[in-house]
Amino acid sequence: MKLFNQFALMGLLLLSGISFAQTGVTVTYYDGNTQVFNVTEAGKLYFETDNLYIKLNGTTAPTTIPVNIIRKIIFSDAALGTTTLSENKNNLALYPNPGADVISISSDSGEDLKTNIYSTTGQLLLKGIYKSGQDINVYALPAGLYLVQVNDVTIKFSKK
Repeated sequence: MKLFNQFALMGLLLLSGISFAQTGVTVTYYDGNTQVFNVTEAGKLYFETDNLYIKLNGTTAPTTIPVNIIRKIIFSDAALGTTTLSENKNNLALYPNPGADVISISSDSGEDLKTNIYSTTGQLLLKGIYKSGQDINVYALPAGLYLVQVNDVTIKFSKK
């Protein structure tokens, strides 16, 4: 039984107002390793049960990644090479993760943190502009897995 609905990678990117013919997806794991995927417009990124599936195009089998080993996901324009992991100078961190009623996001940038919290089906649940270390009340969200987009970085968040 599917616990999460599929959604097209392009649909997820349109949520942030960005659309590319080819998109780079950088997955950073808790062990510090990273993996980069170049996904065409025919490709998809979706969650099902406890896994993230990345299908690079319309013909290849998807890569399966257990969500419990993913620290963050970064989307970039693969053609331009923008927003690569090395360009993430802000050192974003979401804590506590997993969290309960209140979470915080820290950043070295000193800039406002435009924050959107999405369900794994792509539904926008909460949005706001926060300062580094400011509390974000997530009390109303049920326990589960969420995607937290902070400026151009997406972080997986688990609520207990």
